[in-house]
Amino acid sequence: MLKKFSFVFYGIFFFPSYLFASEILFKTGEAFIAEEVSEEPEYILLSWKEKKYKIPRLELQRIDPRKKGPDSSYRYSEFKLTDGTQLKGILIEKKENKLILKTELGFVELDRYKILSHNFEDISSKPPIIPEKYLLETSKQREWRIGLLAAGYYSWGPWSQAFPITYGGGAFLERDADSKFWFYGISSEASVGKGKNGNLSVWSQSLYLGKYYGYSSPYWLVGAGLSNWTRTGDEKLSATNPDLIFEFGWNWQTEIRSSIRIGIRSQCSIEEGSNFCRSGLRFSWGFAI
Repeated sequence: MLKKFSFVFYGIFFFPSYLFASEILFKTGEAFIAEEVSEEPEYILLSWKEKKYKIPRLELQRIDPRKKGPDSSYRYSEFKLTDGTQLKGILIEKKENKLILKTELGFVELDRYKILSHNFEDISSKPPIIPEKYLLETSKQREWRIGLLAAGYYSWGPWSQAFPITYGGGAFLERDADSKFWFYGISSEASVGKGKNGNLSVWSQSLYLGKYYGYSSPYWLVGAGLSNWTRTGDEKLSATNPDLIFEFGWNWQTEIRSSIRIGIRSQCSIEEGSNFCRSGLRFSWGFAI
């Protein structure tokens, strides 16, 4: 009796959570083994890879609670062959000239030259991921990132004659905002330039707010701050002026939660006489902390 009780106790508290999982199949053929599936009339709620999602039922083909397992994903595919045969199954692996497909009858190897319905080069064997648009706000991670940057600028107006090119680098600290894909941060950057009659050094600090649109997508940011510049030559001059900043480009979010950006940045220091304005290419790489 004691052994039976111990077995029941162990089963309740220590059985893997994937015993309560289900297969979620999208109409696109992408399938996910997910936990904590809760069904509502118009949508379902589920947990996958430690994140919560809300998916409209109209996007789904079926929910199959008979299929269990840890969080995973795969793709159902259908292929028409040159001899008229049609095969349906799960794409397991893509080799140089072959596909391995798991069908109801077992594993099948398909030669690329016998596939009529698909362009072999366009077939992806990577496991699908649930689109970010279904992510619940409560499951988003607000992360801090610290990173390094490098930039090169070309000056506008009168400054283009005295110091046409400046370049430098710096560091930044930023955080994801409450709203999806928004972020804010602070940066510090030092740059130098050489002119006909001397040298220029600029130290800039700024606050900024920005947005990107996905794991690989465009981004933009706006900011404001202060720049201290020092000009040496026949005489030494220095000043501290307010800055306005605008930047746009492309953002990549990697699997290790780092953020890589390449963009075009414009920065203007507001001062009496002539504003010191520059535009150029900026590269930044931030790491989650």
